[in-house]
Amino acid sequence: MNKKKPKSNPEIKNKEGRIISISNQKGGEGKTTISLFLSEALSWEARVLIVDWDAQANTSSQLVGEVEFSIFDCLGYRGAPAKEPKYVIRKITESLDLLPASISLANFTTPFGVEDFSLLKDVLEKLKSSYDFIIIDCPPSLGLSLENALIASDFVLVPIQTRAFSVQGISDLYSTIEKIRQKANGKLKLLGAVFNLFEGSRALSGLSEGIKKYFPVFETTIPRREGIPQAQVKKKLLQDCEKGIKKVFTNLANEVREKTNV
Repeated sequence: MNKKKPKSNPEIKNKEGRIISISNQKGGEGKTTISLFLSEALSWEARVLIVDWDAQANTSSQLVGEVEFSIFDCLGYRGAPAKEPKYVIRKITESLDLLPASISLANFTTPFGVEDFSLLKDVLEKLKSSYDFIIIDCPPSLGLSLENALIASDFVLVPIQTRAFSVQGISDLYSTIEKIRQKANGKLKLLGAVFNLFEGSRALSGLSEGIKKYFPVFETTIPRREGIPQAQVKKKLLQDCEKGIKKVFTNLANEVREKTNV
């Protein structure tokens, strides 16, 4: 895998990292694609950690394959000894790291005490000072894992597949976010929704208005391009993709920086 040294931006060094959950409870919304390529685009001017928080481990498979230890080993769930995350993190490029997942996360479903809702937060608190951004690739479901991610996060970004938009799904996710904001994480902000696999502007106006009842909407849209799934099949980094794909995710990264004041 080509590891190209990115540019660095001294203006955003030495700030506590922004933690962003990429979340949609419905599968097939492009959550992992956006998590991967947004993280890499941000890493061209910042230090970034991508956290694979999905038991399917698609992000980890894309970047490093199977791993011996994963984020699950860092949690201390049900009294298990917690491994230090620095021993689990894998370096992808000069300024992009991965905290990988494994199928073990499928066991993280039942809270046995109130502390189980903040296990991920406890892990990431140790890492915030080392990164400008921490991107969490969340599981496509509601429950303990998603609540952990939202409690740990500063912002939520919601990918939406325009062909399969579900008002009910968006409403349920919004309700979960509001519950977390009111009861466990008052600083959590809605960064916005990103339209993915977008094919044209004809239905955008109506779709955008429907989404805006719940989330602000990013100006950048992710078009339907064969190069994106092909890049994932070939396990390409964004830097090795065609110019048009790189431009889309560079624009998205710029919007994220602007919206998070970085």
